[in-house]
Amino acid sequence: MNLLLLSVGLIAATAVAVAVWLFLRLRKMRAPHRPARDGQGFPPAAPVSGTQVSDFEMLAIDQFLYDKVCRYMTEHKPFLVDSFSLQDLANALYTNRVYLSKTINHYSGKNFRQFLNYYRVMYAMDLFRNNMSLRVSELAELSGFHSPTSFFQSFKKVMGEAPSEWCARVREKYRRKR
Repeated sequence: MNLLLLSVGLIAATAVAVAVWLFLRLRKMRAPHRPARDGQGFPPAAPVSGTQVSDFEMLAIDQFLYDKVCRYMTEHKPFLVDSFSLQDLANALYTNRVYLSKTINHYSGKNFRQFLNYYRVMYAMDLFRNNMSLRVSELAELSGFHSPTSFFQSFKKVMGEAPSEWCARVREKYRRKR
């Protein structure tokens, strides 16, 4: 019985030591603080230049941030606000605007505006599938676009066809299923 307790204690102590080591290792990659917001300092999302970070660690950090961005966009739908900006997203994720922009560019192949409009177009398509009586101008307004023209241009860039053509095709496909 004592041997079992000793073994469990050693395993637990080893696990705690590994966890502390990982915490300290990750902490070393981050700057001690960034400019305060509301009197509190938040750690940056990226390592500060001059620290020893492997390419693999940097890619893991970048991928983690990009996954966090995509999850935030999907769950909170901030793109529905037509004035939503890169700075707003950076503030929401407690990260640096420039680093965030570079990460989005790298992983999506789009700049922030294109990335935002992609989510808006996908949302508009979901809206239309759920309510096929919506007009294109209504889709544009409900999905966060400034104007029907910007919606048209973004939709065409993402889908390769005009929104009215896509809507007609989806309506026809729905009618054939009935």
